[in-house]
Amino acid sequence: MASGKGHIWGGLIFAIIFIYTITNYFYKPSLLEVVIYIALACMFSVWPDIDIKSFGQKFFYSIFLITDIFLIVQKEFEIAAYFGLIIILPILAKHRGWTHSIPAMILIPSPLLFYSIIMDGTINISGIYFYGSAVTGYFSHLVLDRIISYK
Repeated sequence: MASGKGHIWGGLIFAIIFIYTITNYFYKPSLLEVVIYIALACMFSVWPDIDIKSFGQKFFYSIFLITDIFLIVQKEFEIAAYFGLIIILPILAKHRGWTHSIPAMILIPSPLLFYSIIMDGTINISGIYFYGSAVTGYFSHLVLDRIISYK
């Protein structure tokens, strides 16, 4: 089991492998895309520990608070209410429960994949690399916590 810093380092290492793979086999990302891929992998490398008092919890709940306040200021009360309801779910779970699972690893980052499809209204997989970097970071957490065995 790694600490918050250990998970971020793991996410960084896995992100470098991810970037190396896409650069050599798919396309050459811009510098900005590389920075975003690394940031996403590092963010999602601490996401599974949102269910306990941790760096990941403080980081993500700070983002959630800012987002919810923004929604309220924009008078998007219904969205803010649903957002708030969804956000409390990890706290109600036991540690290493659903947040430390393969289905969560696939589903939690999925808005990154589907955002471009929803916005364009067409089949568009331009978010696949953002999604891939987030899943890579999430996967690094599960490997470091030995949820997924690497033997």
